[in-house]
Order: sequence, then C-alpha cells, then structure tokens
Amino acid sequence: MAQSKEVKVCLKTMADLQIEKASFYIDAYQRGYRWTQSEVRALLEDIREFSQTTYKWYGRENDKFYCLQPIIVTKNENNQWKVIDGQQRLTTLFLIYTYYIINESGRFRYEHPYTLSYKNKDKLESCLNELTSGDYYTDEDFDLLTEYLEDIDCYFIIEAYKEICRYFGKISKNPKIRNQINDMKSVFDNYMKIIWYELIDCDSEQEVTIFTKINMGKIPLTNAELIKALLLKDEGEAIKSYQENIAVKWDDIEAKLLDETFWSFLVNGTNIYSTRIDFIFDIMAHDVNETILKVVVDQNESYYVEKKYNPNYFSFYVFNNYMRYLGSKSETSKDKIKIIWDKICEYYRMFNDWYKHRTWYHLIGYNIYNAGKKNIEKIYDLSNLYKMNETGNGHKTFFESELKKMTLKTLIKEKSTKEDLANFISGLSYGADNNRIKSVLLIYNLAVLEVEEKIDVRFAFDKFKEKNAWDIEHINAVADGRPVDEADIETNECLIWLQNSLNLPDLDKITYDNNRPIQELIEEVISNKLYLYKNNNTKFVKVYETIVKYFNDLATPNNNNIGNLTLLDAITNRSYKNDVFPLKRKKIIERCCSEAYIPLGTKKVFLKAYLEANNLLKWTQDDFDIYVDDIINKIAIYLGL
Repeated sequence: MAQSKEVKVCLKTMADLQIEKASFYIDAYQRGYRWTQSEVRALLEDIREFSQTTYKWYGRENDKFYCLQPIIVTKNENNQWKVIDGQQRLTTLFLIYTYYIINESGRFRYEHPYTLSYKNKDKLESCLNELTSGDYYTDEDFDLLTEYLEDIDCYFIIEAYKEICRYFGKISKNPKIRNQINDMKSVFDNYMKIIWYELIDCDSEQEVTIFTKINMGKIPLTNAELIKALLLKDEGEAIKSYQENIAVKWDDIEAKLLDETFWSFLVNGTNIYSTRIDFIFDIMAHDVNETILKVVVDQNESYYVEKKYNPNYFSFYVFNNYMRYLGSKSETSKDKIKIIWDKICEYYRMFNDWYKHRTWYHLIGYNIYNAGKKNIEKIYDLSNLYKMNETGNGHKTFFESELKKMTLKTLIKEKSTKEDLANFISGLSYGADNNRIKSVLLIYNLAVLEVEEKIDVRFAFDKFKEKNAWDIEHINAVADGRPVDEADIETNECLIWLQNSLNLPDLDKITYDNNRPIQELIEEVISNKLYLYKNNNTKFVKVYETIVKYFNDLATPNNNNIGNLTLLDAITNRSYKNDVFPLKRKKIIERCCSEAYIPLGTKKVFLKAYLEANNLLKWTQDDFDIYVDDIINKIAIYLGL
C-alpha cells in the first residue's frame, strides 16, 4: 500500500472522539453510503450480544472490548479528519447516536461523539440534519422524507435509520429487556474500539491511490501493516537505526515465507493470511495473549483480548495491548519495540529450525497436516513443546522423542507395542477408515524416507497439501469398483476402461464362456456401445469381471485392506481409475519418468521393490503380505516401538 512518510496506529473509543471533538470530512472521490438494513442489523446484534454476555456491570472490571475494523484517516488543511476508508461505519454509528440523542436522552445529555461533513453533497448533509430534528420514528413519519429519496445516498441513509428505529423500538416495548438499550449505549461509548490508522503528511494523490487499492480489494489493511506501524512509528533519532534494521529483516522473513516448500510445511490448505508474515504474528499473538496478557492486571487495567469478538484483527489487538503492558512496566520505546521484535525473530528462527532438521520436518509436517483446520493450535502446542528445556542438555533428543509420541497418538495409544500397531493397521478397511488409512500411508511414506534413504530426500508437503490432490487407491482393481456409466461421450469412464484393456499384456490368454477370446467381446462392446446402461451393459460387466478376476491373485478378490491400498496424486489416480495392476504399473513408471511427484513408498509398490518379483503382471498375495509387513515394520522403527 502506498503510504505517507509516517503512520500512527492506536485504538480509540467513541468517548475519545467526543473528548477530542472530532470532525470527519468525506471527500468527493469516496463512494456513497451503501450499508443495507441487514448490515446495520448485524452490527446492532453484535453489540447487543456483547453487552449481555461479556460486559461486567456495577463497577466491576471489564477485561474485554468489541473492535471495529480499521478507519484510515489523515488531517486536512482545516484540521479535520479526512476519511480514506471507514465512512460506512462512521455514518452508521452517527445514525445510531442520532437515535440515542432523540429517544434515550432522559436525564443524560447525549450528543454525537463527532461531526460529519461531505464534499459536494449538500442533499446528504441536509438529510442528516433533518433526521436529527427528532420528528422521525415510524414508517409513516419517514414517508414525509420523499424529497430525499431521489438521492441514492439519502435513500440508503433513511433505510438504515429506519432499521435502527425498528430494532431499538422492539426492545423498548418489552419492559423485561428495556435496559439493554442503555447497556448497548455504554458499549458504544466505552467498550467498542476503533482501529485508528492515521497517515501523517499524506497528499491528495496518495489518498486516492490508497482508497482505490483498498476498495478494489487488492491490498487490504492487514494485521501485518498495523503491527508494522506500531513497531516503526517515529520515536526519535535514538531508535531510528534500530527500526531501519527491523524493516530490512522484515523483508527477509517475508521472502523466506514465499518459499512454497517452507510455507506448505507449516500451513494447511488455502492461504487464510493476507500476507504470510501474518502467520507468525497469529502464532505469537496466541502465545502472548494466553501466557502473558491473560494473567496480568495492573492498576485495574486488563490487557487480555477476547478473540471471539475480535477475530479479524486479533493479532494486532494483542500486539497493541502487549505494547501498552510493556509501557506500564516503564519500558522505554526502544526496549518495548526490541522485546516484541526479538520475540517475533525467535518464532521465525524456531520455524526455520524445524524446517532445516529433516526428521523434525517430517514429524512436524505430518502433525500439522493431521491437525486439519486446527493447525494453528497444533503449531502453538508444538512451539510450547519446543521451548521446554530449550537451553538444557538433551533438548533436541527430548523434542524428537515427544514428536514421535505425538505422531503415534494420532494412530493408537501413546504407550503401545509393535503388536498393537500391527493389529490396528491390519484391521483398517477402505471406506470405513479412510482418514486413518491416509494417515498410516502418509506416516509410512515418511518412514521409508527416514529409515531407508541415506540422501537428503524430503517428502513434498507442498504437493501433498494441494487441494483434492491425493487419493487412496486400490493397487489391484476390485470387482465392485466398476467404472461409472455416464453419457454417450468420448470421456465415458467405461469406454476409456475398455480402450485401455485392449493394451493389456496377456490379453490373448484371457477367455470367457467356453474359452472364447475376451478381446472379441471387448471389441463388440465398444462398437455397439454395450457399456451404456441403456443399451443393456451385461456384456460390459462380463468383460470387467473376467479381466479383474484374471489379474487378481489375492485371497479375497474384493480386498479393501491396507495391503491393497496406496497413496497417489489425483491426476495419476484418475488417469487409470479401475485399471488392473499391469496397466497401473505401466502408467506409474511413465509418471516416474516425468516431473510428477510419486512418494517413495508408492513407487516401491508398483516397482515391486520388496522382493525378487517373478510376476510383474499381478499384485499377488505374497506382495500383499510383504507390503503390510513393511508398513508395520517401517512405522515401528520410525516411531521407536
């Protein structure tokens, strides 16, 4: 984001704005007011819920607050706050205070906490003045404002104010909850905070550039930008060189996080962070919030942040409160910044240590992946584990041992034997246990790399974590895995399967009823489209069952146990879906010669690398048994059973 020479970031309440006699100016380049009734109602519902479930009344300490998203401002020549982003929120809050002034003043003298003015929008300003006159409460009253409805901004303003009146009106009519209106007012005044992002010496060209980028959705104001503003704000010459070093190191960290192998090792699925350094701040914020801010209260002031009410800018709120807390401990500006920056660098070094250590990389990568959407919580647990006895003797040995225990617990109990592992793995069945099978096969592929490989080969988590990238696939086709009959098109799965079957080795040896060649039946089914259900596909079923039976040498033809299962990338898997073993083997070998990523354990299956193979056309019962034994043995060695 293009910025001015300096940025100031803080949190402000409505009471702060009222004390400052704040005046906001909306320039002509800003789009008009467009909040709908649903958006207005959502804000009111949030504040109401907060006021009833979180706020502690009667003088008791309140350690929580509700935060609005950032408002970006700069000072104009008339000493007004020129709004670059946030006018929708400011206008809505102005309307809410209008309701309070007119309807809820009582013995208190409510007034707007700030003023609003708009460039070249006299009609809109007139409409707001009209609403503050106090003559509008019901829908019938609003019907008198027809002269304003032709102006689109005024139309949305009036509709928003109608919703505010309706919302509070329903509460006001119920004497049991009538006090909730005042409860909400107290939250609006003192316990709702605005992220105040002030650009110093920002010229008009910069204003428009920033506004355009934000509203085009290209560069939102992120936690990282807000935290950077906290750390790099002008604190004088004494700290300037140190802040310049922070800026350089900041860029180095962001560059490292752009490395996909490093990033995918740490983060699951779709990137939820606007900038990747936000990930480090998220982890650190959880740590600081729970281990420091949660337990300190200085002079009746609490610093703990309730994430439920502040999810989008949680990291910034924590860093802001941590800065305030350090200030309360009489730390100088430089010391405060140094304490926070050193802690950020500690996290970065820790993640780098995890990544560089091959064994840790595999164990940690697995546990983060296995945590799914709770990967942040898992990383927090891992970081706490890493910090235990960090400077003592045997730290690395302890950490690695605990990682193996953590990995084992994702499968079976921590204190288990190799026999327990064998019983667990042998009892898994495709369909009912797919998640556990995938975990076992992933650990097995990591174990193969760790136990067998002497060179620094690593599992490609960046490939493995691609969306919908990996499947559990049968090594040998099963009878009930027949292709799906689809439309009469060239990509019909049944047709593709038949065409692939014409390239089978031993095809001339396969016969069906009374020793008739199966190849003749395949050609008949293809030419007459007898693979389509509507054309009576019984002959296609005959072809499928005959070929699968010929190449199936397992004791149980429909074997769904782990000895007949492997991990494959979806592209490879779907290219030979339901094919029998020799065709699958041929395509795997072709893929191995390309740039496709095939895990080593999967390669060993299709290359038959477990023993001297006498039969490369079938996945035999001997292959099945040796493969299962290898899975059990490798995982047992890897996890120290």
